[in-house]
Amino acid sequence: MPITPAKICLRSLTAAAALVAVLPAVLRADNLAPNPTAEQVAPDGSPLGWGLYVGAGQMKLASATDQKHAGRRSACLELTGWYTPPGAANVRTMSGAIVLAPNNGYTAGGAIPCRPGDSYAFSFWYQGNVPAATVAATGWPSPEAGDARRVSLPVSGGSMSPGSSWRRCTGRFRIPQGVRRFALMIHVSGNQDAGIALGNKLYVDDAEIIPHDYPDGELRAIWCGFPKSNQRPEAEREIKSSLERIKAGGFNTLFVWTLSRYLAALDRPELQKIEPQAGWDVLGELIRAAKQRGLQVHLWYAPWIYKSSGAVELRDHPPWAAVDAKGVADKDGICFIRPEVRQFELDLLGKVIDRYPDLAGIHIEEPGFNWGASYCYCDYCRQFCRQTFGVDIRQDPPAAQPMLNNLAAFMCSDFFARLREMTMRQRPGLWLSANGSGGSNPDWYIGRDWSTWARRDYLDFYVPQLYTGSIESFTQNGQATKSCLGNCDLVTGMAVSWSGIHPARQPPAIIKAEIAAARKLGAKGFAVFHQDHFYDEHFRAVGEAVQEKNTAAAP
Repeated sequence: MPITPAKICLRSLTAAAALVAVLPAVLRADNLAPNPTAEQVAPDGSPLGWGLYVGAGQMKLASATDQKHAGRRSACLELTGWYTPPGAANVRTMSGAIVLAPNNGYTAGGAIPCRPGDSYAFSFWYQGNVPAATVAATGWPSPEAGDARRVSLPVSGGSMSPGSSWRRCTGRFRIPQGVRRFALMIHVSGNQDAGIALGNKLYVDDAEIIPHDYPDGELRAIWCGFPKSNQRPEAEREIKSSLERIKAGGFNTLFVWTLSRYLAALDRPELQKIEPQAGWDVLGELIRAAKQRGLQVHLWYAPWIYKSSGAVELRDHPPWAAVDAKGVADKDGICFIRPEVRQFELDLLGKVIDRYPDLAGIHIEEPGFNWGASYCYCDYCRQFCRQTFGVDIRQDPPAAQPMLNNLAAFMCSDFFARLREMTMRQRPGLWLSANGSGGSNPDWYIGRDWSTWARRDYLDFYVPQLYTGSIESFTQNGQATKSCLGNCDLVTGMAVSWSGIHPARQPPAIIKAEIAAARKLGAKGFAVFHQDHFYDEHFRAVGEAVQEKNTAAAP
């Protein structure tokens, strides 16, 4: 298929690029898509700051008023002329794209500046009568790079099904090494036999391209919990005092421990008798107060285990308890092989995403079944294994264990795959992470298959619990973890105290040294367990490590 010369779009793109520079700042903000609602119109009638890629055939881009999702206008791609290959008079085809930048899809002119490793979330609304459309990202190594140096960038999400109603498309992409400019494109291509017709249109509106950056360029998280008081005035004073201490210590992110019973109680008044903080939504108050101080909040949540404190799952559904090989129901874990259990947890988290628009992320606690337990031998698992594998797992538990190991890994991966799909659909900029073991991934068999989740892009970052007083061991296990993560980022987990040494505390100098070691590993940040274990000197040590980094980065 021949390439239409890039120069056919250069005049309008040059004008658009010049006009983008004077767009009101309120339209641009953190959104890298200029003129996102197509309200600003270039002299040629196209939406200011948008581009047109033409691969074959003819098409035009206009700022349209006949269809719009919000405001008064939308961007409209109209198919206006066929390409007929030489010697194939009966073949009629075309290919082109709306570009969410003043760029022509061939050269880097007008493309958006970026850095290798940067990640972006995108969303837009669309409708039209084209039979199909796809999202693609293109990159270039420099602002002057031409067609021969453009590269295709992998995109997660971005599925489209055009029709007469407006639908939202969301997704993510990451900038690979060697790329310094990018353009996001919404492609329409095909031939007449596949349903493409002259006059077909695709409308796009409310476009966003949002940088998915770590705060201050480095995630500095602390694991913490709700305030101790159930009374709102006293709890709000606790929140204020706690956040000011955390902020002064150099942290920028909170992983806030939250139970399923609390989340359920937000919509169930009868549960607020045992979760009184849900009556006035302490989590929402904490998120609001953190935002005022420039702190992110990630929900710290365990779907599988730590269910012994009156979890709503076992309260409402006792048969959901995980069962060991002796037939004893667990009081702390639930059976994740059951599809209704996985769906319950997804539904619960989906409500959280909708309820808290300022929630920055979801952080999954120690995924998988409990260490040292042979799970799961509940009635559902017995029936499932008989029907699927022809095996009664209680007749010979040792022989059944390898099968159950693989089953646990598969079902937990199913949960993460669907959690990623859900977050991408509802809030593409939401961070998704998990914590667990470090090293060379020895515990996939309990369902904690974090290296697979990392390589499949289910996680933005993984936090290995590198709880040790040895800087050498911390570094070795951190490096081994990083080698398993693929493109997923490493955020090192360290602890002031943990079950192996409690009530003793790590010396503050060790925490400071581990932060320095994490940076040498190329980690994107660190997380420290747990706020309740901190002494003042631990906060000072973290603050000093942050200040040293800022001083070294200063010109």
